[in-house]
Amino acid sequence: MGHRHGKHTFTERDVQVLVKSSGKTENEIRQWYEEFRKESDGADRMNKRQFQSYYTKLKQNTKLEEITDHIFRVFDTDHSGTIDFSEFLIAYLATTVGSSRQKFEYAFELFDINENEKIERKEAEKMLSIICRIIGVSQEDAKLYTTTIMLSFDTNQDKIITREEFVTGCLHDSTLGEIVNAFNL
Repeated sequence: MGHRHGKHTFTERDVQVLVKSSGKTENEIRQWYEEFRKESDGADRMNKRQFQSYYTKLKQNTKLEEITDHIFRVFDTDHSGTIDFSEFLIAYLATTVGSSRQKFEYAFELFDINENEKIERKEAEKMLSIICRIIGVSQEDAKLYTTTIMLSFDTNQDKIITREEFVTGCLHDSTLGEIVNAFNL
């Protein structure tokens, strides 16, 4: 985003970059931006609390509060502790109308809680437990999904799942792919 006197401003260049990268019209981008500004109390950035409120309202699902911490972490690509409009829009569009590969790339980021570019069993277990609570599936089933994903996706059997193993696994098993895609909740 552009900077003017230490504050963020939404420039014409920002609009054009977002139009090109999002596939949305200039008018749509401006409407989304105005809504984002309103929800961020007139700022061009949202903190985690504002994001949680905005995202659950946008998705019209109050059960999502438990997972929004993780979604915030994924959307905050510059690790600033806040999300600017560009970060939000690109990530939101990729996770809602993007290709299956894009969605699974973001889902990988969601599952990679410690951000070490691999998913360990405990990370998969934690995320699947949250997702299953949100969709009303038992914790026993969450454990079964964890075991199934760890066995099915870990093609080299090193007890971790790489980004490519995760995305490929999701693309080849639509049932597991649907379960791990928390952005469809």
